[in-house]
Amino acid sequence: PVPMAGALPALSWSGRARRCQSGLLFLPLVVLAAWTALSHCVAFASSQLWAARSRSCRGSALCGALWSPGACQQTQLLAAGSAEAELAGSAAPELVAAAAALAAVVALAAGAWQTQQTQQRRESLKQELLGLVGTSQRGADESKTEAIEAVFCELEKLNPISEPLSSSQLRGDWELLWTTSASILGLTRPFFLRPLEDRPILQYLDPEAGVARNLESTLLGPNRVDANITPLSPEQREVFVSRLDDFLRNQEVAKAEGLEKSTVGVRFKTFRLLDLITVNAPETATGILQVTYLDDEIRLSRGDKGSLFVLRKVSGEMTA
Repeated sequence: PVPMAGALPALSWSGRARRCQSGLLFLPLVVLAAWTALSHCVAFASSQLWAARSRSCRGSALCGALWSPGACQQTQLLAAGSAEAELAGSAAPELVAAAAALAAVVALAAGAWQTQQTQQRRESLKQELLGLVGTSQRGADESKTEAIEAVFCELEKLNPISEPLSSSQLRGDWELLWTTSASILGLTRPFFLRPLEDRPILQYLDPEAGVARNLESTLLGPNRVDANITPLSPEQREVFVSRLDDFLRNQEVAKAEGLEKSTVGVRFKTFRLLDLITVNAPETATGILQVTYLDDEIRLSRGDKGSLFVLRKVSGEMTA
């Protein structure tokens, strides 16, 4: 997989606040609409019933004035039955329509409430994850690995974008915040060749153009890796079959179906070492990268060797 770079912008708290406020404002409006529809329904039914009873009473008074008590009782029953029939015939369509409208409003309110709960849960998990990775030295401190992986998996389940490779939010430079990949962290390299802790590790992705770039800074200079990326369609899976086997074996969430919507095959092209030496990558230098969570701020990804990645959006363009 390919990590990334760029100046580290503050999270868009104002954007999240606006989304949260709009969700909170929307729910009372839906409840008000449901209450209004219910009130109209009850008022209409009451008015129809009152009118029917009034007609029944007028029929009873006329009967008492002109006919005998026995005939009057029979007429009352007939008048009441006629009124109820009239009520049923005239009110039923309106009541059915009102009930249907009420059911629709209630369903809308329930859906809005569920959406709001999901958004709040997603935001809570994001903040928890960012808090954990922020003190992990990008993964070099393994004391928090278990907790990070648990939140990582929970957030994947709330991915708001089902087809990330088609989303414009994926294109751009991403800063690596945390990974389980020791090679990307450079833990086995001499200290002067390891990525500097105060400089970002960047990954640029552009699925539409089919290009990717990794960039890191060391004491002796920057290292850069350029690669081509291709959605992992059924045809491409044959090309990356060995990597795909490893990928599916290592990923609990990975499935062969629909990989072209979230997963790319990576073919490395060149390695630029210390900004001095360029080495062409061998044909066997390939990999697989899956985007398992994507929004306008962070991205979660999985690699074919079982590595996990948490990245934050730096820019929609290549920054370095």
